[in-house]
Amino acid sequence: MSRLTPYQGLSALVAIVCLVGCEAAKSANPTAPSVAGPIPGVNITAPRPLEPFAGSTLTYTGEPQTLLIENAGSSGSRTIWLQLEVGTDDGFKQIVHQADQIQLGSNGRTTYRLPAPLGAGYTYYWRTRAADGANVGPYSSVASFSVIPPTVINAPIATAPSGTLNTNKPDFKVTNGGISGTSGVGYRFEVAKSADFSQIAAVVTVPVNGTGTTTMSLGELPYKTTYYWRVKGSDGAMESPYSNTLQFTTMDQPAPPAPPPTAGGGVPVGVPTGTGGRTPDPTGGRLPIPSYGFTVVQAVARANPGALQNSCQDSGGTWQFMDQVVDTLRTYDTRWGYNGKRGNANDPSKDVVTYHYGAGAEANSTDVYIIDIIGGHCGSTPSAIWNDVTDVTINSGTIGRWISRGRF
Repeated sequence: MSRLTPYQGLSALVAIVCLVGCEAAKSANPTAPSVAGPIPGVNITAPRPLEPFAGSTLTYTGEPQTLLIENAGSSGSRTIWLQLEVGTDDGFKQIVHQADQIQLGSNGRTTYRLPAPLGAGYTYYWRTRAADGANVGPYSSVASFSVIPPTVINAPIATAPSGTLNTNKPDFKVTNGGISGTSGVGYRFEVAKSADFSQIAAVVTVPVNGTGTTTMSLGELPYKTTYYWRVKGSDGAMESPYSNTLQFTTMDQPAPPAPPPTAGGGVPVGVPTGTGGRTPDPTGGRLPIPSYGFTVVQAVARANPGALQNSCQDSGGTWQFMDQVVDTLRTYDTRWGYNGKRGNANDPSKDVVTYHYGAGAEANSTDVYIIDIIGGHCGSTPSAIWNDVTDVTINSGTIGRWISRGRF
């Protein structure tokens, strides 16, 4: 049977007293990790969400989002940290991320990078509060932000026209590239006469067609001409890369049709004529439009008003007035001729004449002035006019062409 000696009993009593006293001292220390319950008189303020700004929109990049918080404060002596909640509803019933102990940053602000990116297509709500292990402060105000998919405008694929064509009126077709995260995308078609696109012939922008293929047409192009073309997309803020570049050559010019029956050309009786011949080629630039043109048109109209009144070929009229004006003009200068509408030698303009201002042969040349000579054509009261539409025609993206209608 063991017995305690008087000394042993005293030692045990001292140990018990020391243990109780040390625990009491430890609990009385407000910085002790094991302090129990809220410490009276300690006030922890609410932190404040700073970024992302309330109601802001973030584009999904695949990288975790970063939050910026204005630190909370505490009247106590214990170290505080932040707690964070991120949810998909402002009541935080659907929590997608929670952090219980975020160390405060310096300079009064804390930057917190989420461990994984939040997915696109949702609005997220977040709040934060501070704690010190014994006391917990109030939550901050709730802030929200939305994550949207990134804008994607991939390059389209040019498919046609390509190579040597059997037409001069090609349709330009592309297979649409991938588009997401945006709307209102248009395709810009660039058509050039050089492979480096330094000689642009046309630029046309059309809306992207939802069928998967987008088509554009320029109408008639000059015969036997080589072009290069490419396309890119844009929503006004972002552009796609260019598509592949294709090359094509329009068809050769067809043989002119048989000359149509005339309705009496020549110079009307009493109309003054020129001395014949042809103005020499210019040494550079353009020849000017001769000044006598309108006088000739008026003189023919006075000499043969019935031909002018009956000049609407589409309604059973004849070419007589046009033929007489051209024949009279050619007594002054054989550079005068008819116009191939929009550059088409097989489609003569029915109220327009041309004057070849350049060097070389007249036939099929596009170096022409384009003059409208019948006002109100096919109306009830056609009249003799002289309207230079050369610049208007060129600025509209088309051309004129000198033709003879097989008459000379």
